[in-house]
Amino acid sequence: MNRLLPFLIVCAFATALFAQDDVSKAKSLIREGKCAEAAPALQKLSDSKSFRKHEGAQAAVLLTECYLREHKRADALKLASKFLEYHVASEYRERMELARAIVLTEQGSVYEGVEAMLRILAYTKNPAAKSHTKDVAIQTLAASLLNADQLQALMEKYPVDKDVVGWMQLQMGRECQNAKRYRAARYWYKKVLNGSVAENLSATAQQGLESLEGLGAGKPTILVLAPLSGDFAEFGAAAVRGVYLAHEQSGLGKKVRIRIADTRADASIALMRTQQAVNQDSIVAVIGPIMSAPAATVAAWLGSNFQNIPMLTPTATDDGIAKMGPNIFQVNITMDNLAQKIADFATKCLDIREFAVLSPLGDYGAAMSQSFTRAVERRGGNVVAFRSYEEGRPDYATEFKLLRDVRYKQENRRRNIARGASDLDAVNARERRDYLADSTMKIPGIFIPSTNPGDAGLMVGQVAYNKISGTMLGASGWYGRELLIQGKHLVDSTYFSVPGLDISGNKDKFDEFAKAFKEKWGEDPAEDKVSGLSYDAANIVFSGIQKNAESLTKYLNNTPSFESVYGEIKFVRGANTNTKVVTVRKGKFYVMEGCNLPASAQPTAESDKKDEKKKK
Repeated sequence: MNRLLPFLIVCAFATALFAQDDVSKAKSLIREGKCAEAAPALQKLSDSKSFRKHEGAQAAVLLTECYLREHKRADALKLASKFLEYHVASEYRERMELARAIVLTEQGSVYEGVEAMLRILAYTKNPAAKSHTKDVAIQTLAASLLNADQLQALMEKYPVDKDVVGWMQLQMGRECQNAKRYRAARYWYKKVLNGSVAENLSATAQQGLESLEGLGAGKPTILVLAPLSGDFAEFGAAAVRGVYLAHEQSGLGKKVRIRIADTRADASIALMRTQQAVNQDSIVAVIGPIMSAPAATVAAWLGSNFQNIPMLTPTATDDGIAKMGPNIFQVNITMDNLAQKIADFATKCLDIREFAVLSPLGDYGAAMSQSFTRAVERRGGNVVAFRSYEEGRPDYATEFKLLRDVRYKQENRRRNIARGASDLDAVNARERRDYLADSTMKIPGIFIPSTNPGDAGLMVGQVAYNKISGTMLGASGWYGRELLIQGKHLVDSTYFSVPGLDISGNKDKFDEFAKAFKEKWGEDPAEDKVSGLSYDAANIVFSGIQKNAESLTKYLNNTPSFESVYGEIKFVRGANTNTKVVTVRKGKFYVMEGCNLPASAQPTAESDKKDEKKKK
């Protein structure tokens, strides 16, 4: 055997040289426009075990692009899909994703194809791939095959490139104008104007801007939208108290008026109250609504019609509210930002590209899972397995069996690809049985958006018990001492995203607020943070007025951060992005700094609570 080994190494080396030589010859033929002559050698490499090697990957890319030139769409789609399934981190991945997107577009799946192109632009670091993908995307969009709803969805999901987004905005303006949706057309032409587009389009956009001038004179008024009657009146009262306290401390009592409007936590009433106030008063800013549904409704109207009036919702957490206009701001952290934070950390810092999602049933689990999936895909990763579960059950054997089955099929296809098998789904029954019975199955990243720390700790144990390994990831629902109690040592080296408001508060600032709040209202601010976040929102507006900002909307967008009773508030496109990644080390919570744990890191307050409980 030892004598045979050098011979085998030499043979392998020679095979690699021959394969590379075939690829080089094929490239020369392709440059001469002779794809048909290059195809046989490329097919041989793509259909053999060489497919798993660098030369085989090169051959597959070249062959796919030849198929496109020769209009062999089915062959191109099949080979590109096979490549993307096997070569997860290939340097040629962008080229194959683009080839697949082109085929999808030509086969009629235009939205899916353009979405794939924009996804490439979102994550690629390759200048050549970015330039080529951008050109193809713009050419595809120019064919006007997408309707306004589809263009809107793509812009919200993939704000990836100034030129591409500007072109979509231009198309949206035309679509809205053709449909006689003149308000929407004005909004989109203004976006185009800010992008320094062609002179004739700038003139069209300018006409829309002129119609928005002149809101009338009067004493500057801040509109506060809160439910003062109904089931959520307690929260509304807390919000109003926070605003009044900030107003009193600002010294602007004689210069700025506060107008309170009862929304009853109803979207239609909130919109009606806002329209009335804007027509009747010189509204310079809106604080609220505090519930997500009314906040989204008011944001849509203000964002389309009065972009000079900023709206700050203190507590709404639904995703997308801040995207409804440059004047819309969410002080509280959204679920989308939490999901993006942990997805960004996992892909960039942990270099994870494949994920499984175990989602608890319910609105929170569904929203977090969807946001995480989108965030991962925009960063070049994939959710390869998904299972839902019901929190609080003692056993999840069925869910994990299905998860293991899904992962086995993926791994089995990859083994068949590596073997050069013709049937990629072929399964050896005995091999499958033995593997599922005895093997620990690895999934690089496992995201579990549990709603509470106790459930998160239990689910980490369930993952280990069901012979699945990987880096465990979560979100704000994980943060609490019950995670450490239920998960024990198994939660060490887990990572989850947490609002900065929860862990990095300015204690002195909060103590000052709490003292002033109690002196004015006779009770402590509630732990739900409604009064504190409303106080912060009001102070942000007052700071702009005190600085005589020409435009409050621009002031909010251009200020890097604002001081808060719970820590810094950092707006990016209207959403507070001050989120942190927390990890567990030896039974204590620590905040990550970038990709690393700081040398001087100290356990967070929640760790101290666990120690206090042990002492008791």
